[in-house]
Amino acid sequence: MLLPGRINMSAAATSFQRSLVVAGAILFLLGLLQGAAVQSFANPRMALSAHLTAVQSGLALMIVGVIWPAVSLNALLLKIARWTIIIGMYGLWLGLTLSAASGASDALPIAGAGYSANRLSEVAVSATVLVSSGLMTLGWLLFVVGLIRRHVGGGKPERL
Repeated sequence: MLLPGRINMSAAATSFQRSLVVAGAILFLLGLLQGAAVQSFANPRMALSAHLTAVQSGLALMIVGVIWPAVSLNALLLKIARWTIIIGMYGLWLGLTLSAASGASDALPIAGAGYSANRLSEVAVSATVLVSSGLMTLGWLLFVVGLIRRHVGGGKPERL
């Protein structure tokens, strides 16, 4: 039963949509919480970057979840797009947060200027940011391609 002003996600959305909206809401909340603790990090400027990344990425994930039905890709590419976007966005936030906590700055020289960390931290942050950025880019590329295509009469996708 729907209450006034309440959306029943189980009835109104696919599991793909729900996973994107929930992942976005959680990332948004993590960003808000991190924003309250920015000054407690070793590198507050990087913590601010991580906070903003989480808030903006969380909103983007929720928007993607809402417009997911407009994406026209095969089942495998839909799964790849969904998970690479989610993992990439969470991974980027995690990499920035690790950098803020440790002072690692090799991969992020602008927000990390004046900070440094031990070699293990630098490598971990660099790998996390690089892999996450790649995954996120792949996911967004697939998502955009899926938006550009649409289904017509016989179910064949047509380029707009």
